[in-house]
Parts: sequence; structure tokens; C-alpha cells
Amino acid sequence: MKKTAYLLVIAVLLCAAPVFAQGPFNDVPTDHWAYDAVNQLQKDGIIIGYPDGTFGGKRAMSRYEFAVAIARLAAKIPPVTEQAQQPAGVSRSEVESMLAPYALKSEIPNVANFATKADVEALRKLIDEFRDELAALGVDVDCLKRDVAALGARVAAIEAEQKRVRFNGDVNVFAVATASEQGAPVDQDQRFTTIPTATSAKRDTLMRTIGVVKDFDLNVVGRVSDTTTARATINYGNYLNYLGFVDDYIDGARPTAKGGTAVINGSNVKDSLSDTFFPYYLYISAGLCKGSLSVGRFPLQFTPYTLKKIDVDSYTSILKTDDGNYPVDGVKLGYTFSGVDVTLFAVKNNENDFLVNGLTGQPSVLGIYGGIGVLNPINAAGGHSVGGLRGLITQSAGARVTFGTPWKGIIGATYYQAWSEPLWETAGTPGASPYDQAQVFGGDITVPFGSNFGFAGSWTQSNTLASDRAAGVADINSSNTAWDARINAGFGKLGLAAGYKRIERNFAAAGAWDKIGRWTNPVNVLGPYVNFTYPIASKLKFALDGEFLKTIDTIGTTAAPAVVGLSVKDDEILRAEAGLRWGISRANALDLGYEWIQYSPKSEGLDDANETYLTLGWAHQVNPNAGFKIAYQIMSWNGGVDHIIYGPDYRGGIGVVQMGVSF
Repeated sequence: MKKTAYLLVIAVLLCAAPVFAQGPFNDVPTDHWAYDAVNQLQKDGIIIGYPDGTFGGKRAMSRYEFAVAIARLAAKIPPVTEQAQQPAGVSRSEVESMLAPYALKSEIPNVANFATKADVEALRKLIDEFRDELAALGVDVDCLKRDVAALGARVAAIEAEQKRVRFNGDVNVFAVATASEQGAPVDQDQRFTTIPTATSAKRDTLMRTIGVVKDFDLNVVGRVSDTTTARATINYGNYLNYLGFVDDYIDGARPTAKGGTAVINGSNVKDSLSDTFFPYYLYISAGLCKGSLSVGRFPLQFTPYTLKKIDVDSYTSILKTDDGNYPVDGVKLGYTFSGVDVTLFAVKNNENDFLVNGLTGQPSVLGIYGGIGVLNPINAAGGHSVGGLRGLITQSAGARVTFGTPWKGIIGATYYQAWSEPLWETAGTPGASPYDQAQVFGGDITVPFGSNFGFAGSWTQSNTLASDRAAGVADINSSNTAWDARINAGFGKLGLAAGYKRIERNFAAAGAWDKIGRWTNPVNVLGPYVNFTYPIASKLKFALDGEFLKTIDTIGTTAAPAVVGLSVKDDEILRAEAGLRWGISRANALDLGYEWIQYSPKSEGLDDANETYLTLGWAHQVNPNAGFKIAYQIMSWNGGVDHIIYGPDYRGGIGVVQMGVSF
């Protein structure tokens, strides 16, 4: 029995009874108990009108009319089942299932008028009072009383559960192993599978480099009141240390032993597999009449081109690093004005130990426009944070507005500004960056034209602002936009999407818009892209993605383009990715994926280069709350001796075994 807490409200809304008379029964005195019961139900919105659907003003309701109203209401009460007759009334799992959609009052309709224990008790008394009239209408009064008693037990259980502190969580343990067959392979998370040396890479097999990583998230939800909820996600394990940072990639090889070191932004960081406690989220959310207010460390995300955290761990499935939310410290206000949803936020980005840049626009290591270990972003500001800034983002603030369109579409607009205190303090000194602020703003639209056709598009711009301490420096406000438009269509079982994107070299929002091999958030590119999905059989599904891109501007000099890699206007990038999923059974599935990228420089003397990833995986679901997956990926780079985009040729692999349990 789902959502029984508000069943009575729904039931009465289904009855044609708009308004309940304000006066008492014409044959029940005001000091009669039934008078108070009716007032209780009327106050809580349970009884709202006459059974014949007429508006009676202040005319008194007869006993017969009121009995008809009770009979109609009683017809909506669920019958008693064997489970309902159990002494406990309802199981804990059933209560949790019923409460799951209502964990945050701020995110659901106002439930102030939902049925309470007092409402059910008033209804029970009214059934006793009008027993004869109900029987005359053909109602089985004894059966009805049992149904109301069962409903009362459920309402009582729900009210008791709402006052409790609730716990749930996720436990993930995975083993990761890497191998090197040639050169110094780099995986899709921009990590070396082996430690390169000055002359060659150490040869490793899977059994020599095994790291075991543990991640435990305890989620705590406590209802302070009907409108206020405290929420926390406490993390324990070595997963966050293993990553180094959740908003950026780290340099060096994947750590495989406790007490080892990882190279993060050029510095050795010890104990990268040590266990730690960390409050990933910790905030209070209070419901307002048409919105909510959150204060503390909460998740924040808007659109892929404005504000969405990149996934720095593509080889495992762990929600907090996969969902695109930035964990930020501050305040967020959401409100609705006549169908327009507004979100305002002001946050600190330097309070979290695992945010290296605060807000990352472009990942900071092993980018396509630099050799191995060379941090060489192509934007004019020369950095990796939002706006291309070179340092940690201290704080940011902004707003997002969305509203509906015809055909059930949505139009959105986003604006925020980010500040870096360290960059402001050093601006104006020799060798320091003259930029300390960034702005990101843009609009997006999504319109579904029926069930088989839709359109989505966005335009976004990022400005990099000069510090007031760096006199004479101009803002970076050119070659800094991103356009993306896509059409989605369905033709029977075939799903098709086709679009066009243009992402200019100085665009650097804190988003996650694309990934080409291990090049995350590509810029200075334009071109079309397509996506196909098709179920070959009931348990066999096929997907194909393709991108056909060219570079927009020449970066560096045409005389020595290899110094910066793909740098000449109209260099071509062709990407194709195919995936096949076979659902062997409800509990087992096999996945086969292949990604191929070809880089075709236009500069004379540079040959085409290829980057490939072949992935084979098996997933097994033990039960709805537990499962594991095993995957192995072979990666290779064939660039020729003249290429230093990703360094010399390499070939290697990475294997992952992950076990996850939710409770």
C-alpha cells in the first residue's frame, strides 16, 4: 500500500465536493463530539464539500448528506490485507518504501494537509456516529471499521518513522591492476599504468601492480521538523586519497600500495592509499512555502557546459564521483515564482580538501596540447580552473532560472562568477597571472516534440577577468563561447541523435561536456556528431557514437606545430565508439566496447595518429542491493616518432574488479 499517508486527501479530491459548509449539522448540537470531529477533518482538508457537488454556502448539512460523504470517502480506503492485520501494522521496509519519495520536504509538494492520526481517529468516530445511515446506504460498517483501523496503524507508523534519524549507505571495494607492454601507457583517466623512466618504461604485468581501494559512505537523514531536514554523507576509506582530487586528474602512476607516493601537480604526496574520514556532504535543508533553503556542504550542479563536475574515475561505479555534483560549502536558495524556478547560490570552493582547483574548467595534466607531464592548456589565461585561471577558486556565486515552454519544453539561463583570492594577492607581481576572476553565463533549451522527436541546444560563454591589481591588462572575452545543438529522434526501435558543436579555445567553464579518449573537455574544436542505438534482440543492445571534428585556430607557430601537438587550423579529429551489451539473464550482463580516435594533422611531415581502447566487462547482480563487475581494458597509442602529442607509442592495459553493496 503506497502513499497511504495522503490517501484520504486524494480520495476526497476525487469526490465531487468542492466546499464544506461552515455551520454544524442541523440535528447535532455544537457541544456534540461529532461537531469537533467534522471541524478537525475540515481544517485538515479531508472533508471539503457536499456529496452532490453543489455549493451550499452556510446551509447546514443533513445527517443523510454527511453519511453519503462518509460512504464515498470510505470507498477510497484500501481493504485490509493479511499483512495489514499484523500487530506491527506495517513493516519497516514498507514504511521506508512509502517514505522514500518524501525524504526532503523542500523537494515535494507541501504535505501540511496530509492525513494524520487525528484525522483517522475523527473518521473512526464519525463512522460510529453514522453507523445506521451508512448501513442503510449498503456499507459494510464492520469491514469499514477494520479498514480504518489498519489505515490508522499505517499513519501512526509513518508519523513515528518521520521523526526518526534514518541511515543508509554504500560500500564499494575494488581491486585495480595495470600492465605495460610497450612504452608508458596512459589510461582514460590520464594516469600512467606504469612508472616511466628517462629512457624507457618499466615492464609490468597485472599481478605485479595491484591496489585495493575501499570506499564507505554513510548517509544520515534526520527530520528536525516537518519542513527541516539535516543530511550528511560521511566517507571512510582510501578512495578519495586514491583519486587525489575529485575535480581534476592527478599526474603519475596509479598507487598500488599503502605508504606509496603519487605525483600530484608536480609534488609527491605520500600515503595515497591511507584510510581517512571525510564529511563529503553535511547540510541542513529547510522547506519554504514555494521553495527550499540549504546551508552547509551540499551538492551543486547545473548543465554540462556551465557547472558539472568531471568524472575522474571512469573505471568504477561510485555515485558521488559519477553524478557530476560539486560538493560546495555555502548557501543555496530555490524558489518558484508563477512557474519560474530560480536557484541562487553563494559558496566557498576552498574549504574542501579534495577540490584541487575549486572549480575545474580543463583537466590539468597530460592534455592533448602537451607532451607527457607537460601542463600546457591552450587557453590564453594558461590555467585549468574555470575561466582558464591558474589557481584555486576561493568562492563563487550565481543563479539559474528555468521555465516551461509549449510542447512541455524547458528554457534555462545560468550565470555565476568565480574569484581566486591567491591570484588576487599575487596579481601585479612579476611572473604572476594577471587574472583572478571568471564569469560563466549562457542559455539552454530542451523541447520534446512528441514522444519520438526532440531538440536540445545551448550557448555558453566564459570571460576571464583581469585583476584590479594588474593595471593595463585586458579581459579575455574573445574566442570564448561554446555552441551545441542536437536533434533526437526515434524510428521504431532505432534511436538516433545528430548534432553540431563549436567549442572555442578560450572557453573554460566548470563543466563536463565531452571526452575524446583521454582528452576531457576538448576545446578549439568544431564539427558534427551522431549517436545510434538499436536493440538487435530482446537481450542484445547496440550503440554507436561518432564525432567528426576540426580544430578552429592555429595555436603556436606553423613552422613547429609538433611542439604543441595538434595546433594548426583544420587539423582533423575522427572519433568512433561502439558498444554491445548482452543481457544473459536478469543477474548477468556482458559488455563489449571499442573506442577509436584518429588525429590527422595538416602540417607537412606529420602522419596520422591513432588512439584505441578495447573494453570487455561482466556485471553480476547478486540481489537488488549487491553486485559486482569485472572489466579489462586494452589501450594503445600509435603516433609515430614525429608525434609528441601523447609521447612515443605505447600499449598496455588495466583491470578492475568491483564489489558494491547498498543498505
